[in-house]
Amino acid sequence: MRLLPGTPRALGLAAALAATVMAGPAAPQPVARSARAPQPAEDGGKAPAGAEAGATPLRGSLGVPVGERLLSSSDPAARLRGVERLGAIGTEEAVSALLAALEQHGPGARDARTRLAVVRALAPHAQRDSVRQLLARELSESAPARGAASPLGEVLRGTAALALARTGERRALGVLVNAIVQGGAAGEAAARAIKAHPPASLQLLLGSRKRLEPALVSFLGDLGDLRAIAALRPMLEGKDRAAQVAAARALARLGDEAALAKARAWLRKPEPGLFEATAEILVYLGAPEAPDAVAALLGSELGRIEGLRLAELAPAERLVPALARALPLLPDDARPRAVAAIGRAGGAEAARQLRRLSTERPELATSAAFALATMPGAEARAAVAELFEGPRAAKDADLRRLGLRAGVVRALVLRDAPEALEERLLAALAGPKGSSDRAVGVFGAVALGLRDAGDVVGACAPSSCDRAAVHAAARGALARGERALAALAPLFAALAAPSAASPPGAASAAKSGDEAPDAAAISAGVALLAEPGGGAIATSRLAALAEAGGPLSPLAARALAARDDEVIRGRIERLLEGSDPVVRAHVALGLGSDPMPDSVSLLARAYRFEDDPAVRRAIVRGLSRRTEVQRRQVLVAARDLDPDEGVRALARAALSGADARSLDLPRSALATGVVWVAIVPNDRSASGSASSRPARLVRPDGLAVPVVADPDGVLLVPAVPPGASAVLLAPAAPPGDSGS
Repeated sequence: MRLLPGTPRALGLAAALAATVMAGPAAPQPVARSARAPQPAEDGGKAPAGAEAGATPLRGSLGVPVGERLLSSSDPAARLRGVERLGAIGTEEAVSALLAALEQHGPGARDARTRLAVVRALAPHAQRDSVRQLLARELSESAPARGAASPLGEVLRGTAALALARTGERRALGVLVNAIVQGGAAGEAAARAIKAHPPASLQLLLGSRKRLEPALVSFLGDLGDLRAIAALRPMLEGKDRAAQVAAARALARLGDEAALAKARAWLRKPEPGLFEATAEILVYLGAPEAPDAVAALLGSELGRIEGLRLAELAPAERLVPALARALPLLPDDARPRAVAAIGRAGGAEAARQLRRLSTERPELATSAAFALATMPGAEARAAVAELFEGPRAAKDADLRRLGLRAGVVRALVLRDAPEALEERLLAALAGPKGSSDRAVGVFGAVALGLRDAGDVVGACAPSSCDRAAVHAAARGALARGERALAALAPLFAALAAPSAASPPGAASAAKSGDEAPDAAAISAGVALLAEPGGGAIATSRLAALAEAGGPLSPLAARALAARDDEVIRGRIERLLEGSDPVVRAHVALGLGSDPMPDSVSLLARAYRFEDDPAVRRAIVRGLSRRTEVQRRQVLVAARDLDPDEGVRALARAALSGADARSLDLPRSALATGVVWVAIVPNDRSASGSASSRPARLVRPDGLAVPVVADPDGVLLVPAVPPGASAVLLAPAAPPGDSGS
């Protein structure tokens, strides 16, 4: 094939490449000739020896040799191009070149990014012996020199494990089972991979083993495959006590009552070290003896923490006295868990114990009040009412506020508010401006729909503003949905603009839009939840807020990415590569609505070596809103090989053609939880540092909410989806907030 005069060279090369791929490795390699001078190789190297003058062999210019040269380069970007080239070719020769790149201890073997790219490229060939052996080595954590300590180490192990599990092949599964038996990070990755791709037959997992190791037995119980029961039951009758215990625990988790007789026998004749296992088996099988066994654990010094775990797993009213007795004997960090377990157990005795803790144990008062607020039943409702209406509440303002907050939480979570709650909230709302009492009233009145946030806040400017009311009203508006949040947009626009009255020496910062927002602007920033594009906020101000790193930074970064253009692209790229994973995730969400079509490439590049699973989930959400064809390759890789189950699920949904809106962050209908945080300074002399403290609450779905505490250092944040949230306090209260 020749490049004819006037033919675009790119078209000729594309045709030649297509011919090479179609010809296959056994076909003779065609040669493209041209009257032009030979083109240099992609990595700047010389043409292969023996090539005719004025001609470049097609195999040498586009095939495996170029990939090999790129892989041996000291430039990481060149190595990655080499991996992608060889992975796209996919022939036996290309696979051998990828294997050699990691086995010869060259530059790529020491680079976690190159190794991860190689593992992804080799995943379709995992049934080959040589590839399987390499994946087994990458799964292992035994060689720090190979990058096991890299932030990508977990992603690398998980990807290798999934590549092996997807084959469903006996030898590949054997590698994973051996890792489970050995334990550690590799064992955890192997267990997750097998759960993601269960084998067609359990015999593929068990192989020819005459004895099942305890770690493998425990995994079979966690796997939830009822076919394992036949292999586990015979172990109950063996002479190996450790094997008996492991099999009984696994069978109990599978719901098989064959373990119940063994547990009852152990209960009748207690043996050292067996009681924890016995109690766990009874709990999993719902045996009548379970509460008494758990109570006995709570009363023992060595088994107390395990007893607490089982009490959380299987709440029962009979456990309340044992939990109350164990409470002062538990470590400090376990005591809030015990308080919550009392609340989940329920009943009149639980309500009595929690009311006592609310009034007598200040360090546990918040935990006890929250447990009462979320505990169903008339006893708990009456206990909450007594906290803000009882005789002690009239003399103790802290106790009264505690009860009012518990009542609001109960109204939001259970729709079971005490009768006098609304009246007491409106009375608190009339309190002095800037006071903690009024802040509680404002939050409750707005959250329960008794007052609109805008009406409560009224006219507010940086120079004249009841900031405590703004903080409370903004958090209360979260419970009322997007319309209430959008109503705060004008307030946010006014407060977020650089102040006309800047501190001395800050004039240049104000002119450039870099002035830090005060606490009122941070609170009103919840309006960005309803206006992902930033609303009326200037792009330059959004950029300054996004780069400032404060509580507003994530939502500002999301809005900035949604306004992407050539002017701000560089700033968006820096945020996407920054050190804050929460900001990176929000940039990815914003790029999903980016008007620039090439933003899909930004998301694709960001996914390749992102080590934080929450950021990868955000990237997949962003890609789900894109329509460009480039998204598919990333989504397929995420669906098949991402170690995080949430990422894989989102990618599957996106590839199945699901409406992009169904993959958006949950709406308020699904977000009914409330986060209650009491900020307590380590040093009593620094008590002022907790007052009106700004913070960033990251919800379980990854969305960051800017919030500011009440003057007494308490944060109530409603409309939170189920799961674990994270709270990051700002270093200090912004200037100008004291005394408000």
